[in-house]
Amino acid sequence: MFSDCPVLLEARDIVKNFGGVQALTSGNIQIFKGKICGLLGANGSGKSTISKILTGIYHPTAGHLYYKGEEIHFQNPVQAAEKRIAMIHQHLSLIPELTVWQNICLGIEDHASGGFLDNATSYAKTCELLHKFSPQINPKSRVKSLAPAEKQLVEIVKALYRNPEILILDEPTSALEQEEVKKLFAVLQQFKEHIGMIFISHRMQEVFEICDYVTIFRNGESVASLNFEVEAKDEDKIISHMIGHEPKHVEKRICGLDRSVAGLQLEVKGLNLPGKLSDINFGIHTGEILGVSGLQGQGQEELLLALSGFLPASYEQITLNSAPLRLRHTRDAIREGIVLVPGDRNLEGLFMQHSLQDNVVFTQLGIGRLKGVLNREYMGKEAQAVMQKLSVKARDKGQKVSELSGGNQQKVVLGKWLALSPKVLLLCDPAKGVDVPAKEEMYRVVKELAEQGTSVLLFASDNQELLEICDRIVVMFEGSIVQDLINEDLTDEVLVTHGLHMKGCMNE
Repeated sequence: MFSDCPVLLEARDIVKNFGGVQALTSGNIQIFKGKICGLLGANGSGKSTISKILTGIYHPTAGHLYYKGEEIHFQNPVQAAEKRIAMIHQHLSLIPELTVWQNICLGIEDHASGGFLDNATSYAKTCELLHKFSPQINPKSRVKSLAPAEKQLVEIVKALYRNPEILILDEPTSALEQEEVKKLFAVLQQFKEHIGMIFISHRMQEVFEICDYVTIFRNGESVASLNFEVEAKDEDKIISHMIGHEPKHVEKRICGLDRSVAGLQLEVKGLNLPGKLSDINFGIHTGEILGVSGLQGQGQEELLLALSGFLPASYEQITLNSAPLRLRHTRDAIREGIVLVPGDRNLEGLFMQHSLQDNVVFTQLGIGRLKGVLNREYMGKEAQAVMQKLSVKARDKGQKVSELSGGNQQKVVLGKWLALSPKVLLLCDPAKGVDVPAKEEMYRVVKELAEQGTSVLLFASDNQELLEICDRIVVMFEGSIVQDLINEDLTDEVLVTHGLHMKGCMNE
């Protein structure tokens, strides 16, 4: 692609399996010295997986990695670091209790004679590099006291302090303001001559500004590479590669929802969460399934957590069937009939070492519906009803949920709310990591609940899930709802276009 630039790192025909799930089927990418590669793709396309393979976090199931022309096999991230391969992760790796300068040089501190740490030299060197980005950050401040954008800048400086030869930046600008992005790009241009970089971003205008070429992944394989030195920066062409030229025909949900009759069950005005959500306004009709789309990390999960009472968001007004709500705690939401199926069933959705029966009835215990001596017969009937309705495969209702398959565990997470007859069901990527039959069972029940009058707010990382089940879809970008889509606009191409927040879609 660039005959005058040496290839520093190359992945050829990379395959990666996680059990029965194939995350990569044919991943190919080249990193050139002095060039910045934009790594693009929709959610689940394989971007994160290939990045973690390049940095030794994952081992490829098959395929080849080449470092300066020689095949290599990273067993761990340390070996990748020894080749001066560094990655700035979207989820920060800073230690809150340490100071800024201590975090930046952690693990590669300068030493004086006798093996003692030379803190003065380390401090001076970190200050010099930090000043190029954000001189207002006090190097002696503890990281826990910094704003999110400042923490992101410290993470970037930490990677550059290691003098990398290959630098992978995963959404490095997601928490930065425009002026900070400019500073970052200026510094990257200074370093660019001597290193190769991968820049992962959902902001197409930034990709066009900073990248020399892009590699596009779709459904676990690299499908195209475009050299901006000889090819136009064509948004439409990039989107066509991201979603595929052949349109996918999905079976639309046939819903008898008449919005002239079905009024708003939940209405949200002016919802804000500093650094996460900004001026959220929307409504859900009775019996409506409203999808939430957008690329990863645009505030979708935070929106559901705020509405569940878990995150302390501020708002002008939230009404349920026209009555104002106060969501100060999760119990407030649950008692009003607003329930959440969280994204991480192990940490947030289940008591893994307790029985299926205990998990099913716990929601009723939590709001005081079951008082006094527990009625084991009633509890058994509740668990049996969930098992039957969702076709949960378990030895019996007393089996620990930790012993169930992932799909059956997720059915329990959904099923435990059924006895409460929820008015609003919040679903946070409920089908992630479950097999097709389990997904179909869950969404069948979700549709039944909607037909009975439950309003559903569904965030799914897979656009096809949203297109198959939702009556309407809102698209989020950087913590705000940027589009409300219905009818003929419910296509994968439209969702991807608005998820990238391209100029073309903004001018429609």
